Amino acid sequence: MEIETRKEYKNITRQKGRMVPVIDWRISLYINGSKLDEDEVFVEDEFFKSLLNPGKYPMFTCTCGIFGCGGYYVEVIHEGERVIWLTEQSPFEDRAVKSLNKFIFSWDQIISFSEELVQKFENLKSLMNISDLDFHFDVERYSGIINEIKVRKTNNNF
Repeated sequence: MEIETRKEYKNITRQKGRMVPVIDWRISLYINGSKLDEDEVFVEDEFFKSLLNPGKYPMFTCTCGIFGCGGYYVEVIHEGERVIWLTEQSPFEDRAVKSLNKFIFSWDQIISFSEELVQKFENLKSLMNISDLDFHFDVERYSGIINEIKVRKTNNNF
């Protein structure tokens, strides 16, 4: 996650303006060292839902925020010790990267990534709280999902 903070002059009313804090952030994802396309926005809430139940998830959306504009689904399969993603299109920024649109992750990789993502959200939350900005990610729920996945893994309940 890349985070940048700055102050920006905003007109609060017609007569008054003031400097307000702005925090820009984005998540850059990589699979096997290849960067995923930044024109497709990762929907972390759908990712965390996909950890609990297999199925088809709108895991990537257009930068405008409207799924139908340019998003795509990821079919998530839970198969023993691994998670499989089947994507509708190549997710890579570099179109020269050859992909079968099938990605296999171990649960350990998924848990590690999820924990790192939650930690980065916690850091973002701290920055936003300091600047009196709203934070809308449910990191407590995400942490609960990670803990549930760890318990399932320990009990071999996949």
